[in-house]
Amino acid sequence: MRKFAGLAVVLAVFTIWGSAQELNCDVTVNLENIPSAQRDLLVRFEEEVERYLNNTRWSDEDFGGEKIDCSMTIFFLTAPAENRYTAQVAVVSQRPVYNSTTNEKTGRNTQVLRLFDDRWDFIYVLNQQMVRDDFRFEPLTGFLDYYAYLIVGMDLETYNEQSGSRYLQKALNTCNLAASTAFAKDWQVSSAGTYSRFGVADELMNLRYQPFRLAFHRYHFDGIDLLTTETQKGLENILQTVETIADLRKNQDPRSILVKVFFDAKSLEIADAFLPYPDRSVYDRLVAADPSHQSTYDEYRQRN
Repeated sequence: MRKFAGLAVVLAVFTIWGSAQELNCDVTVNLENIPSAQRDLLVRFEEEVERYLNNTRWSDEDFGGEKIDCSMTIFFLTAPAENRYTAQVAVVSQRPVYNSTTNEKTGRNTQVLRLFDDRWDFIYVLNQQMVRDDFRFEPLTGFLDYYAYLIVGMDLETYNEQSGSRYLQKALNTCNLAASTAFAKDWQVSSAGTYSRFGVADELMNLRYQPFRLAFHRYHFDGIDLLTTETQKGLENILQTVETIADLRKNQDPRSILVKVFFDAKSLEIADAFLPYPDRSVYDRLVAADPSHQSTYDEYRQRN
């Protein structure tokens, strides 16, 4: 158990610091686009990536014996040169929903991140050793490090305000290290409003987007975790955080990558959470906050 915010719990966490790894990552590889002759060189890739993610210590936090459930689905696209590959990757992480009164798990999960990275260019040699190095960039482990730090950092933020800063900064540092290498194009800001690794990490560490991080925490801690015991209050808190995040896009940056990432991951959960809400016009407010997922909100509005 690693709920909840509060001085006593936080002190206890650091007192019983342990050495267990943080991630329970399920890695799946799709090699359909790679010529059969080259697939033999990737026969252990899935296993080695999974081992690296799950056996590396990514933080000095104590997770109370629990791990962060996450997945990485890697779609290989091309093999443009010897030992060089391009791929697209879907990254998902989740954490348990807790009863805010008892701090016990409810048996449900909430998705924390859902990302699709469409351009990973890297070098891989069969049976190569993967070693984390925060001061030297390597396109294979650098990519994995970036997402490991992002997953750990954002998971922590759902429990305590801005508690993931150290790890989100490490994700940004990885982007900065990559900027001076031959692989820099995959790590730079892409066209406005589209997903990029640097864009996500940069917004998270920019003080202009601090309201997003505070709302992100409140959405989970004072919203999703509160629904079991105080449904109406939890829904009101969720609605407030949704509109706070939407206002950030409206008033601060209409092309914010963070806001898009949030609603892409949360729209279904938000729509479903408001099914018991007494005023069905709440879905009008959700559409106003997140017009890109209007069809989802309209569908749930019609349900009883």
